Amino acid sequence: MTNCSDLINRLSLNALDEIMFYLAFSAIRKGGHRHGAFLNAAATAAKCTVYMTYLEQNESLRRTGHLHHIEPKRVKEIVEEVRLALTEGKLLKLLGSQEPDYLMQFPYVWLEHYPRSPNQTCFPNRGLSKNELERLTRKLPPNMPNAQVIDVMQLMEMIEFLYNRSQQDCPPDQRLPLSESFAEHIRRRLLYAGTIVKVDVSMVGLPLYALARTSHSPAGKDSRTCAMIEDTARFFRMMQAWTDDCPHVIRIVEELDVYPDKVKQALDSLDEILRDWADRFHQEGGEPLVLQMVVGSKDNL
Repeated sequence: MTNCSDLINRLSLNALDEIMFYLAFSAIRKGGHRHGAFLNAAATAAKCTVYMTYLEQNESLRRTGHLHHIEPKRVKEIVEEVRLALTEGKLLKLLGSQEPDYLMQFPYVWLEHYPRSPNQTCFPNRGLSKNELERLTRKLPPNMPNAQVIDVMQLMEMIEFLYNRSQQDCPPDQRLPLSESFAEHIRRRLLYAGTIVKVDVSMVGLPLYALARTSHSPAGKDSRTCAMIEDTARFFRMMQAWTDDCPHVIRIVEELDVYPDKVKQALDSLDEILRDWADRFHQEGGEPLVLQMVVGSKDNL
């Protein structure tokens, strides 16, 4: 078994079970969420479904319980939990984003705390000679933002500042202090994403870090994973709109056989057709439309 598709085929799952399998695979294996967090989020989704049914059934606990095979007493507990979340901001157990907001804010905070004027060196107050400055400057990333290079202590202080600020959004009884291991985890994520780079030096003492770009996003396969999850969520919303017969929503499925040596030409042609179609009908101020497609070999299904 090399991937989840192999396991799905061996288990002979139906379509709904297959969707659940991919959700778990994406959240736990690719998204890095804990097994328990996924189970909690799935339970929350089920509770919200019960709440929607409760509203549709004119707030009848008995009919809602009958439809979902739940005791009315349990329906009442679920309804109260969701209602508190909606009216008083009580937190439900959801997965949320695996990429915390404070990582997105990181470059902006760096530029705010450690800006560099055009005539200023990237290494202020380091006591470096001219030759040392020139050698270190050559190690900096190209097109580096106008920011100072900072040492590891300043970096960790900034991580702690952002983390503590993010904790203000949590209820007081759910706030957690920043541990040394988690701060190190955040530092590694910033490095892996290419948001910051370590400047390899020996003459300064403390390790130095440079801001490589003005925005943060997950790198490589992580970036594709995030895009996959966002696209899948949007696809479900659009398919629900199609199911509800909403205007201006159509479902597109096409199957065809193409000789292997013509596949690239066929895909390039499709890309060109779609760009021409979009250019022809796009008008500023018009109704926003989304076309979302994936084309690939049927052997991958």
